[in-house]
Amino acid sequence: MLIAHTPTTLHPQLDQLRYQQGKRRTIALVTTRGELHDGHGAVINAAATVSDHVVVAKMPMTVDQDENVVSATEFQDISFSDRHQADVVYAPTATDLFPQGTDLAEEFPFQVPLSELEHDAVALLTHLKIINAVQPDIMVWGERNFVEYAQVKALIKVLDIRTQLHCVPTVRHSNGTAVATSVEDMDTETAATAQVIYQTLENVTHVIRSGGRNFENIRRTARTALKGAGFAIAYFEILDEQTLANADEQTESFRLICQVTLGDITIADGMGLTL
Repeated sequence: MLIAHTPTTLHPQLDQLRYQQGKRRTIALVTTRGELHDGHGAVINAAATVSDHVVVAKMPMTVDQDENVVSATEFQDISFSDRHQADVVYAPTATDLFPQGTDLAEEFPFQVPLSELEHDAVALLTHLKIINAVQPDIMVWGERNFVEYAQVKALIKVLDIRTQLHCVPTVRHSNGTAVATSVEDMDTETAATAQVIYQTLENVTHVIRSGGRNFENIRRTARTALKGAGFAIAYFEILDEQTLANADEQTESFRLICQVTLGDITIADGMGLTL
């Protein structure tokens, strides 16, 4: 497995992988924020099934660390990527990606879907810069990050970037809770409360499958259930997956998305449903 910290070192390594024995190989990209777990592993595995080579890119921290010093977490992430047979780990510093700083993100020139829910311009620009460096044929996401996936997908379309995007199902614990760094760090009591998120998503899909179409009432009931469990709600939405507008009577493919806070822990989750 190869490791690169700058585009200068990444490009020749990718060229060797991309062109072999007179044939062009497909490259898949998986972006992460580090602290890799089984959910990331499932995404990396899915990327491997649709490409010849997989690049795992770690989005940099806001404050740079010495690229020559590998932290324990970074060492674990490299080992994890290697076990899942990633071909390249790309871990650029913030300075490498934004040598002039991130102030340009304040004047982000593109409209993106669902920006009223989440709009981290720096994160979106970071994704675009990593895509530009790797130039992947395919980019694979986990559906727990559906909002960011949908926003990057829209940017790729606007910019005529030829990368295809795939979204794969969330990996869950036996109780339904999504595998996520925030969940893994919970104590027993908090983890038990977190199950309510999955139960609420399941209840909503059951109501829709059973013919429920008063989406405002369904949304209100779901939010009430989450609030009753002690969550502060950033959003809980029932969308048409094709248009990303609120679901209506004509919707056949649904996307449920939510983000909640429990104490100082933020949890994002979601679920797709096609009738």
